[in-house]
Amino acid sequence: MKSFATPDFWNAYADLPRKIQQEADKTYLIWRDNPQYPSLHFKKAKDNLWSVRITINYRALAIKRGNDYYWIWIGAHEQYDRLLK
Repeated sequence: MKSFATPDFWNAYADLPRKIQQEADKTYLIWRDNPQYPSLHFKKAKDNLWSVRITINYRALAIKRGNDYYWIWIGAHEQYDRLLK
């Protein structure tokens, strides 16, 4: 399994508060070592879209292609809910 972040992901990441960026960094390290770690709530969100919990109020989304994940978005849970509609 490989992980890639798109330019859109990095743009959204840059707009996050520093504290959330730090939480996202920690979450990525946990996910890289064990995607099924319980606190991540890593799951299929819709079609080929996968979600991971950064904090209770923030999520990240990835598209799965084969065994690889392409991280496309990170942001507030309210935005996440709108994206999945």
